[in-house]
Amino acid sequence: MFEYQYIQLPRDDIRCIGIDLRGYGQSSKPWSEYDFDMFADDLKAVLDELDVDDVTLAGFSMGGGVVTRYMGRHNEEHVAKLALLGAASPVLAEKPDFPEGVDGAAFMDLAQGCYEDRAKVSSDFADSMFHSAPSPELKDWLQNMSMESSPQAMADSIEAVGEMDLRSDLADISVPTLICHGVHDEACPFELTAEKLHEGIEDTELVRFEESGHALFYEEREKLNQQLTEFSK
Repeated sequence: MFEYQYIQLPRDDIRCIGIDLRGYGQSSKPWSEYDFDMFADDLKAVLDELDVDDVTLAGFSMGGGVVTRYMGRHNEEHVAKLALLGAASPVLAEKPDFPEGVDGAAFMDLAQGCYEDRAKVSSDFADSMFHSAPSPELKDWLQNMSMESSPQAMADSIEAVGEMDLRSDLADISVPTLICHGVHDEACPFELTAEKLHEGIEDTELVRFEESGHALFYEEREKLNQQLTEFSK
């Protein structure tokens, strides 16, 4: 998914390490429950094993929720800076004290769809990611990546996003934080996520991507690459 970042940032002398979350991509797909604590613990295990410090930790979409949880659960260990990109964080579904959130039933319906017609769920999500219509080939590429995931991991992850409330983790984030978000994002609406992150984290810079939906990594890739390069150095 981040091909257009991985081919550019190393040219700017930035080492990039990509992680496939458990249940996704080329990582193992065990039969187990998938939630933000587990993903955060897996991330900690990878950073421990690589023995890297002063990391700029970046998370996109659900990965934004994972890195938010990591910062609170693991006390910012290994991390010097944080980048939240189209992040599904800190909360999306409505709560008693968050009535503006998305109807929680929508997440349960999507999760159930993973067991009934996962190809359609993946196709519909790929369509919703873009502000401008993507090429059929690009949509197919994203949909194929989605279909590489475990059905259980995909369903559990959708449920986890619907249940998540990471607002308490925001106060634990003290490192400089870059928030990049498409203003036309339908998956993670700007006012529910980017603005709340900007309000809740002490040291943040919020960058609006005026021509992007959820797929800012492609729709405004040159701008995103520039932001990440300047922020990481």
